[in-house]
Amino acid sequence: MPRNEDLTRQELLNPKIRDRGWIEDLIRAERTVGQVEIIAGRPRRGKGRVDYLLCLPAGAGKSPLPIAILEAKKETEFPGLGIQQAQAYRQRFNVPFVFSSNGHLYSQWDEQTGQVVDNLPLEQFPTPADLRAQYEAIKGYSLAERDAQSLFVPYKGGEAARWYFQDAAIRATLEKITRGGNRVLLSLATGTGKTIIAVQLLHKLAQSGQLTKALFVCDRDELRTQGWSKMHAI
Repeated sequence: MPRNEDLTRQELLNPKIRDRGWIEDLIRAERTVGQVEIIAGRPRRGKGRVDYLLCLPAGAGKSPLPIAILEAKKETEFPGLGIQQAQAYRQRFNVPFVFSSNGHLYSQWDEQTGQVVDNLPLEQFPTPADLRAQYEAIKGYSLAERDAQSLFVPYKGGEAARWYFQDAAIRATLEKITRGGNRVLLSLATGTGKTIIAVQLLHKLAQSGQLTKALFVCDRDELRTQGWSKMHAI
């Protein structure tokens, strides 16, 4: 009897990608990632789920770096059937690599060419080292560089301290800084946690030794008080 999507993940995908080096610590499975709407100033998340968010390993006391989306389909389906869905999730998570698999074969979307390569053996799925090398080539810097260490600094308060879109914004900012950029503009709606993003961003830069002073500018006393409280809390 053909496996459904859940059994395909459990019996085929999990052991095969584990053999390729994607151990449990590097996989964030079944992450909810519905479109977020701001209602009455508060985020509300819709439906949507990422099967696998793959992360690059980090050293002791550091946080793995999200790098790829892998969507699972049941074993009787075309392996690339989840590519389009994974591409949408990729934008929300700010990761460069997209994969879809039926547990036997996999498809990959190439960010640089915009092309999809289908029917690749899952036994040849890229290892963490493979994707790290590709990531460094795309971004133009080495993750071993001092300026890249902010990407691995854990969030103050743990992973539960931020929404996925806040994490994506923070990593996009840190990536630009690592490439040598000195200006970053984030356009965010009211209620999306701009103060939290600013505080966690400064925390990561400070912990990686890239920041000693910061100027926090706002247009209302309320925001000044809120920012001051959150910054001193870390």
